[in-house]
Amino acid sequence: MNQPRPVLLRLLPVVLLAVLLVACAEKEPVRIGFMGGVSGRFADLGTTGRNGVMLAVEWRNERGGVAGRKITLSIKDDQQDPEKARQALKELVAEGVTAVLGPMTSSIAAAIVPEADRAGMLLVGGTVTTSGLTGKDDNFVRTISTTSEYGSHAARSYRQHYGYKRAALIYDLANRDYTENWANEFSRTFISEGGKIVKSQGFDSRTEKDYAALAAQLLQSKPDLVVIAANSVDGALFAQKLRQRDVHVRLAGSAWTGTQRLMELGGAAVEGMLIEQYYNQDDSSESYRRFREAYLKRFGYEPGFAGVVAFDAANMLLDALAENPDRKGLKERILKRAPFKGVQGDIAIDAYGDAQRPITMTEVRDGKIIVVR
Repeated sequence: MNQPRPVLLRLLPVVLLAVLLVACAEKEPVRIGFMGGVSGRFADLGTTGRNGVMLAVEWRNERGGVAGRKITLSIKDDQQDPEKARQALKELVAEGVTAVLGPMTSSIAAAIVPEADRAGMLLVGGTVTTSGLTGKDDNFVRTISTTSEYGSHAARSYRQHYGYKRAALIYDLANRDYTENWANEFSRTFISEGGKIVKSQGFDSRTEKDYAALAAQLLQSKPDLVVIAANSVDGALFAQKLRQRDVHVRLAGSAWTGTQRLMELGGAAVEGMLIEQYYNQDDSSESYRRFREAYLKRFGYEPGFAGVVAFDAANMLLDALAENPDRKGLKERILKRAPFKGVQGDIAIDAYGDAQRPITMTEVRDGKIIVVR
């Protein structure tokens, strides 16, 4: 007659099964957020940046995530509206994200950094360059230089290398924390280099406007260079109206203007336009080639500066989360790891989270943005 097994022996298979189930269970994911304008007039900037972030997250998850945990990404559309951006940030905080990648414009960053400080939420800026956030001990870091550097570099190049003497400026007040800052730095440097600003005009891309009339006002002062600090949609429209009146005037755009949509919408009118850029489209390095090919395969179009910068920002954040996925001390861990190895080389980051990134000068030729200096 079989003797009954002791209770512990009878329970052993159940205990072992429970242990195995726990061991095999998925760990809680690390949640991060993305915020940018993925609809409306600025959508090319926001969607391209979003795609760069998505690619970085997908690659990292293919390698096992961070600290053995998968990463989930929650995407919010700020619609380039401060109130909607504040609401999006509240939603991301409520969802329990560890950090937020974005926003993608300087004006939205200026509006929500104070909210992020109060919430203890780190923002890893996309294409945010405003000097208004420079040198501050806040919950904001970035992988891109400031408008003071970009605007000054462009002005110096146009005076010293190209020899332009009379510049007219038009800039979009819908993102004034970037454009006004950029225009002021450009003007200061252009004048200090012996040039003259013959016209400086703001406009608001969110309202109805007469592009032809604005173009006529810019050309009345007889500039030899017209500089546009605006999104690619408005940049293309202004270029067309300016070329209709003067086929010989040289056009230039701030980096924000130089997305792929500029060529798609502007056509022949934007040929020869000069643009200062945050990245090198002609980079032949293995890291950029691999990234660009993957981006093209995944999304069907060029990554542009926004895709590159957002991809770098995402990887900078993910590297720090791999070390420790907790929100506490996250900015300090990012700063401690600097300089960060980006897809196009090392990016220096100072004690405040402000970055130094190389600048290139480009020109639109045959429908493509080509590096010229």
